[in-house]
Amino acid sequence: MEKVSVIIPVYNMEDNIEEGLGCVTSQTYENLEIIIIDDGSKDKTYMKCLAAADNDRRIAVFGKNNEGPGKARNFALRKATGKYVYFFDMDDYIKPNAISRLVETMEKTDADLVACGFDMFDGKKITRTVKKIDAVCDTPSAMNDYSEYMLMYGEKGIQGAPWYKLYKMSIIRENGIEFPPIRYGEDDVFIAEYVKCTKRFALISDVLCRYYINNCRRFWDKYRFDMFDTAAEHTRLMLETVCKWNPSDIETRSVVYRDYFQKTFSSLCSLFNPYTKISPKRRMERIKVISDTFAAQTPDDDFGVDHPVFTAMKRGKYKKIYIRILLHVTRHRFDT
Repeated sequence: MEKVSVIIPVYNMEDNIEEGLGCVTSQTYENLEIIIIDDGSKDKTYMKCLAAADNDRRIAVFGKNNEGPGKARNFALRKATGKYVYFFDMDDYIKPNAISRLVETMEKTDADLVACGFDMFDGKKITRTVKKIDAVCDTPSAMNDYSEYMLMYGEKGIQGAPWYKLYKMSIIRENGIEFPPIRYGEDDVFIAEYVKCTKRFALISDVLCRYYINNCRRFWDKYRFDMFDTAAEHTRLMLETVCKWNPSDIETRSVVYRDYFQKTFSSLCSLFNPYTKISPKRRMERIKVISDTFAAQTPDDDFGVDHPVFTAMKRGKYKKIYIRILLHVTRHRFDT
């Protein structure tokens, strides 16, 4: 039984430690090393993780200054000794046989990456189940027409979050793959860099994970910074990876730009985050910069986006953007 390194970045998650770690330590696959990186928490997260490590020799806990989950995962990768790597978020959940099933598939199919299905959870109920097809895919063929693999919520999607996949440490180390130094979308870039170094990947229909989706309050608490520059950098990095695999693959390019719009929309919403206390004047100034930058960095066509904020950004209608985002935030700010 090969060792699996389970990497868990944590930040101010003291209320999630017991349940989150519980579903990892109770895996039917026992040969695990569980590496927890506390990313500068200000609550009791670090101490609770140390207490858990006292009760399970497979757990190792490290602390570092707050720099975001990407750098925390990079730190853990340098410490890891497993043949395989699984990334876990402490507020999510994996079924007891999850890692066993992922390893079994990887070894049976000789795949370099395995992705499974997952549930989406809003804190009260499962709102959606995302199932994958059962398939083994040739990576060079997939890279030639990558758009259907770009969509995390699609039946062939392998991009997006890192936690519904299993990776090989040898590929990460031999190719120097790391999470980029951005705080939003860094996992998407890591996966694209990883995929291009693989020969084949496998998809399984088993639903093995449960993902805790962000409502408005969780989003504001998680992203207390101006997100746009990170969104723009994420888009640049994706254009330099997946869009270079086949320059004539227009749909993949459109997927990247549609995602850029979604991240830009979220960036605009973050300007109304009550924790940041931005003045209306400063907010309007920033909306203008974001809008102009987005319009200058995207193609003239709509690349499949039909949204009034998109149209307003393309036309420089800053007041209309302000009002639209304010209405959206007001409508959703009390979501639970």
